[in-house]
Amino acid sequence: MNAAIALPLLALSLTRSTVFAGCVAAAGTGPRLLLYLPAGMLVDRFDRRRIMLTCQYTRFTVSVLLAFGLLLHFHPGYLLVTAAAADGALAALYNLAEVAVVRRVVPHEALPEAMARNEARSHIALLLGRPLGGFLYGINRALPFTADALSSLFSALTLHFMRNKEFSARERDDTTIADFRKCLAFLRHDTFLRMVLIICAVTNFAFQTVFLMLVVQADREFESTSMIGILFAASGLGGTLGAVVAPRLFRRYRLAHGTRPIRVLFFCVWGWFAMTSIVTIGNGPVSGLAAWGGISFVGAHINVALTVYQATWVPNEMLARVASINNFVTQSAVPLGSLFSGYLLSLVPSTRIATGAVTAVTLGVAVLSSCHLWSLRKRRIGSQQTLRSAMAEAVGPGLRRHSAAARALWARVRSALRPAGPESDADLYENSAQPEIAPAIGPR
Repeated sequence: MNAAIALPLLALSLTRSTVFAGCVAAAGTGPRLLLYLPAGMLVDRFDRRRIMLTCQYTRFTVSVLLAFGLLLHFHPGYLLVTAAAADGALAALYNLAEVAVVRRVVPHEALPEAMARNEARSHIALLLGRPLGGFLYGINRALPFTADALSSLFSALTLHFMRNKEFSARERDDTTIADFRKCLAFLRHDTFLRMVLIICAVTNFAFQTVFLMLVVQADREFESTSMIGILFAASGLGGTLGAVVAPRLFRRYRLAHGTRPIRVLFFCVWGWFAMTSIVTIGNGPVSGLAAWGGISFVGAHINVALTVYQATWVPNEMLARVASINNFVTQSAVPLGSLFSGYLLSLVPSTRIATGAVTAVTLGVAVLSSCHLWSLRKRRIGSQQTLRSAMAEAVGPGLRRHSAAARALWARVRSALRPAGPESDADLYENSAQPEIAPAIGPR
C-alpha cells in the first residue's frame, strides 16, 4: 500500500508530468485485471505456497532496487511503470493463492473468522497504508519502498514457518479451454456464486457515480485537502467495522451453513438501497460520505460470505480459477463505471439526478434479487413436498401391508406364549351337567 501512493508521487516528482504519473497509476491496476484469469490457472496447477513465496521475494527485490536507486540519486524513469505493473500483477497472483491456501490451514468452523480477518486487514491497509506512504514519502522518497521491502520479507518468512507446507494442486490433463468451460459451468449452475457475480458487477459499476459525485461535492464544500482525506476515510472505517461484525453474525445465525449464505445477499442489496437513498436525499458531502462508509460496511459482509462459500463448496482443483473469474468480472466494472460516471455528471444539471439514477438501479437490483430468491425458495419447498408425496405413494402401500402382517404375527406369538389357565366361566357353565329340578307339586 505504501508503493501504491508513492509510485505516482515519485513519477510526478521526477518528470513533472501528470500524464506520466497517470500512466504509472494505471500500470498498477490494469495488469492486475488482465492477469486475473492466467493467474487463476497458475495457482490451480502449481504449489500455492511456492507461488506466494515467489511473489513476496519478487516484490522484495523490486522494492529494494527502487530504494537503493533513489538513495544513490538514480533516475528510475520508465522503470517505475514496470515496477507498478509488477506490483499489481504479483498482488493478484498472491491474493488468489492465499484464497486457495486458507481452506487447507483453517478448520471449517473457523473459516468465517479467518476470512473476516483477511477482509479487515485489507481495509486497514487501505485506510492506513496510503496516508503512511504519503507521510514516509515526505520524509524521504526511498522510505515507502523500504517499508514495502520489509513487509514483503516478513510475509515470506512467515510462509517459511508454516507447519503445513504441502499445498500442491492436483495433476490434471485437461486443456486450458476445457478448464475454463468447467469453471464457467460451475458458476452458471451455482446459484449463490452466479448471483454474487451479477449483483457485484452491477453495483460496482453504479457506485462509481456516487464516488465521483462525492469527490466533486467535497472539493466544492471544503478547501482543506486533509478534511477531504478524513471524510474519505469513512470507506475504510466502514469496511473494517463490517469485517469485524460479519463473523459474529455468521456464527450467531449460522449463515455459512447450507443455503443460508443467500440470505446475506438479500439483506445486503436492501442495505445498499438504503445507503444510496441517504446519498440522494441528503445531497451533501458529509451525509454522502457517511453513507459511503455504510456501503463499505455492507460490502464487507458480501466479501466474507463469498470467500467462505468459495473455500467451503468450490472444489480445490478449480478454486483459484473460479475466484479469478469472479474478480475479473466484478473488478472490471470499476474502471468502466468511473468512465461512465464522468460523462454522466457532465451531462446532468444536478448531482441529485445522477445519484437518483444510482438509487433506482440499486432498487432494481434489490427487487429482482428478492424475487429470484423468493422463487428459489418456493421451488425448493415445492420440490420437497413433491418428494414427500412421491415417497408416500411409493412406500405407503408396502408399509401398510407389512404393518398388518407384523400385527398378525405378533398376535400369533402372544397367543402361543400365553400360559394355559382355567377355562372361562362360560365354558364351565356350558360343559357342566344341568342340575336336576324336582317336579313342582301343584295345589291340590
